[in-house]
Amino acid sequence: MKAYLSKVKIDVKKVVLDSGAVVAGVGSRDRLAMAPPSADMDYCLKGAQSCIIWAYAVPFEVLKNYFGKVERVSMKKFSYYAYTTGWATAERIARYIEDNSAFKALPVAPNGVYRGAGGKNVSVNHVLDTERAVPPFSLRYGAVAAGLGHLGWSGNIVTEKYGGSLFLAGVLTTAPFEPDPMATVNHCNKCKLCTQVCTTGFFSQIESEPPVIIGGVPQVYSRRNAQLRCAIGCAGFTGLSRDGRWSTWTPGHVCLARLPERRMTGRYAKYRIMLPKFFSPLVPAVQRRFNKNIRDGFRLAGEIANFGLLPLDKISPRCGLCSLVCVADPRQRRELFELLRSSGKVYLDGQGREVVRKVDASGRTTEYVPPQEQH
Repeated sequence: MKAYLSKVKIDVKKVVLDSGAVVAGVGSRDRLAMAPPSADMDYCLKGAQSCIIWAYAVPFEVLKNYFGKVERVSMKKFSYYAYTTGWATAERIARYIEDNSAFKALPVAPNGVYRGAGGKNVSVNHVLDTERAVPPFSLRYGAVAAGLGHLGWSGNIVTEKYGGSLFLAGVLTTAPFEPDPMATVNHCNKCKLCTQVCTTGFFSQIESEPPVIIGGVPQVYSRRNAQLRCAIGCAGFTGLSRDGRWSTWTPGHVCLARLPERRMTGRYAKYRIMLPKFFSPLVPAVQRRFNKNIRDGFRLAGEIANFGLLPLDKISPRCGLCSLVCVADPRQRRELFELLRSSGKVYLDGQGREVVRKVDASGRTTEYVPPQEQH
């Protein structure tokens, strides 16, 4: 049996790497025994013994265009590729394991579904209604257990060769595969650029959450503020830097980082923030339409509850900067940050097109329409 499982593991990894993944590994349930509840494999697949986790790395040229506001169509296409390829590969691996053994296997949705009350999963819409939404199974925790890397300050997985600018995918199985060695070196150098590119105030620059123990190793990452901050910002409703000089890929120029935490928490926080700032009649009509499109996209994602099944026209990256900035080379990381700082802000013209406006060091203003989304 051990030799057979070893062969299956080799075959599975080949399928993963052939799909375009850059790293892959296998972790065990024992390594996740002391981790938070979202590391409990039994929640998704009773009796699961192993997690197979892999990652797709975002090309640096795509990142430069995205951070520098040259265009975001390539990021949209890569996100779609990573989500759909990861999900299709996970389904293929699960079928392969079940067709070639007596073991069970379950593909893990890459994003868009969370744990709800009573052991039932809820959609991405739930993120706006809770102070701490967690996935059915954490691919990040699984990635640490599978030896891909460690949790960085942002809480995202950080690998040696590719940093944290990754999209994760995975499969749970009752097959007791031999786990791969865990990473011994934590390649997060605590530069904390992840906190500087976040416009929402979600991360603390100083304080950390209680350590997450995976494989006996403490994983330390930043303390989180209200999850509503991240949900609103990453969705694209708003994203403005503290100094007001640059935005994310959104015309919503409200800096959530400036809002006190008490306004971002509580049962009705979503309505206190979103209705007056994004849907009020005082908001220009063209921007209200923009915000409505985001809201409708949330609803569709909620109905599908799996980003691996979303069509291309519903993939619309606007932030995600905390993980995307974290490329392995510190110099390239700094380059992305400087591109972002000088990238200007996004506005909407009368037709609803995205317009980038930036002011250089001499005070000269440049305005242009970047390539728009093509469906």
